[in-house]
Amino acid sequence: MMRIGLRLTTILAIVLVIIVGVLAMVYPIPLAQAPSGIVAYKVVGSANLAAPGTESFWKEIPAYNVSLVPNLSTQMLPISYNVPTSGLVPYVLVKAAWNGTDIFILLEWPDPYGPSYAGPASIAGPGHWPLVYNPNGPLNMTFLKLLTSTFHKKYFVINASYAVIKGSPRPMEYVLAYLAPHYGVYFYGYYVNVTSGHYYPDRAAIMWYMGSQQNPSDCMNIGAGHPSYQIPGELGQLAQAYLGTNVVEYTGGSLSSGAANIWEWISGATDPQGDNFNYFTNVTWDVENGIDPAAAQQFASNPHGFFINLFDNQTGLYDVGDGGGIWYPNATGPEPGYFSEYTGAVYENGYWMVEFVGRLSAPMPDTVNLMPGQTYDVAFAIWFGKAGETSWDKSISPSFIPLTISTSSPPSHAASVIPTAVLTVAIIGIMVAIVAVGLVYYSIRRRG
Repeated sequence: MMRIGLRLTTILAIVLVIIVGVLAMVYPIPLAQAPSGIVAYKVVGSANLAAPGTESFWKEIPAYNVSLVPNLSTQMLPISYNVPTSGLVPYVLVKAAWNGTDIFILLEWPDPYGPSYAGPASIAGPGHWPLVYNPNGPLNMTFLKLLTSTFHKKYFVINASYAVIKGSPRPMEYVLAYLAPHYGVYFYGYYVNVTSGHYYPDRAAIMWYMGSQQNPSDCMNIGAGHPSYQIPGELGQLAQAYLGTNVVEYTGGSLSSGAANIWEWISGATDPQGDNFNYFTNVTWDVENGIDPAAAQQFASNPHGFFINLFDNQTGLYDVGDGGGIWYPNATGPEPGYFSEYTGAVYENGYWMVEFVGRLSAPMPDTVNLMPGQTYDVAFAIWFGKAGETSWDKSISPSFIPLTISTSSPPSHAASVIPTAVLTVAIIGIMVAIVAVGLVYYSIRRRG
């Protein structure tokens, strides 16, 4: 009888430990968990661009983990292979807040390659030189010569399987993605030589959807730079034979409907530490291109980080706020306030921290107007510069994410939320354990 009692006591103790453990798992505890969407909370204070992310209000705001995927892959585009350098950034953590006049977006992502403030030679980094290869054997040099001569480019050979095309790939992106692999020439990524300083700036971009469509598609796939371009000559004949057309498709803008405003931070050009930052602090250039002279002079005397405003729709990608269009055609003509929306950036311990500070009220035409209480669709893109991601080759969020500008203050404790399914399974487990104890006890009693 004593053994039965001891056995029963042991069983009950084990079951009690199991029940307490399960309850401990499901009981809400104060952990920083991401909400179902990004929430911009109402805060008091302003951004500290010299030390982004250190403002006191960020401590109360949970981060939303945005998983990123390759822009150039069979998952995102109807191409035949995955580009090796595309989608190297696994995720970006996002926090958001607003103070009545400005919205703050804090981005943090891992970068094991170290900070890239851009190599020499251009405002956005060195010349965009695409690296091409053949993973299945030697390069098709005949096709490579035809490709480069058609687009008036030069190239140099690294070895039998790799070569570098010198010059911007924007006109030939469609051919590289859809036609060239059929002839043994694949886009590998952008040529990088860190030793010689040939690499690209790290970048981060936020896309704000401004249309009315529900669940808009194709976010951050901005298309090629030459919509309706006809591929000429023999290369055009090959495209016609294989693709059924020699007109460049999948070009123009990225969106299935509506338009979007893109905020782009470029470490080499819009961050004070960037190699090409002085290009923008040249007051003469700014004034000549329609920038407000007072704003340009004030900026040059006390420069800060800022982001570029871009406009995207079904026809193309455009610059907003400068006179001639630096990378893309100009959307609306010269607009004042080019330096009115700020960024702060820091690279520490293998992570980038970049804080965007934008006005709630649209500062210029073709920029987003944000209202408290409203929800907006946003998307993200990140580039590893030293790894060869730049221009159309990047890591992107596969779909838009809702961002709500809440009228509430940040939660004092971000409690973890246990999904209903998990809670149900836990309760069932406890009930099964209790029944099992009863059956064991009954069995022991019968034997006794």
